[in-house]
Amino acid sequence: MKYSVGDEFPEVTFNWMDDHFEVQKAESGQLFDGKKIILIGMPGAFSPTCSMLHLPSFIKNVKEFDNLGIDEIFCVLVNDVYVAKVWGETTGATKAGIKIITDPLSILAETLDFEFTVKGTGLLRRLQRFTAVIENKKIEKLYFEKERGVCDMTSAQSVLKDLA
Repeated sequence: MKYSVGDEFPEVTFNWMDDHFEVQKAESGQLFDGKKIILIGMPGAFSPTCSMLHLPSFIKNVKEFDNLGIDEIFCVLVNDVYVAKVWGETTGATKAGIKIITDPLSILAETLDFEFTVKGTGLLRRLQRFTAVIENKKIEKLYFEKERGVCDMTSAQSVLKDLA
């Protein structure tokens, strides 16, 4: 099923590793209820576009999103929690306050119909690049890249320009 602006965000279980190296789980409704959040969807940790363009654009602009009333920024990956934790720390996202969460079974990718595979690369059932503004579990804005390896519509700069 395709989701669009105005729809309620689907109920999906996300995972992450806390500071004590324990795996935590929560439903999207628990994480997003009563908040205005940014959800950044990326194919995977340590991939070039995710690591050099998409995530850094949000790390640099955390304060600007705070000023616009965004309560939290989440980044969801199709990776395991161990890789996600190291990537969040390595990129500076964790220190900046961006919460790295995972969807290791690609349930979100499948539910949103944002799933892709690139045979021969190890990119199986990955999440296509998107950024969403979600308020109280409802999709308020949805930015989506049609091409892989591109971060134009989904960058923090594009989102900030649209929200201003």
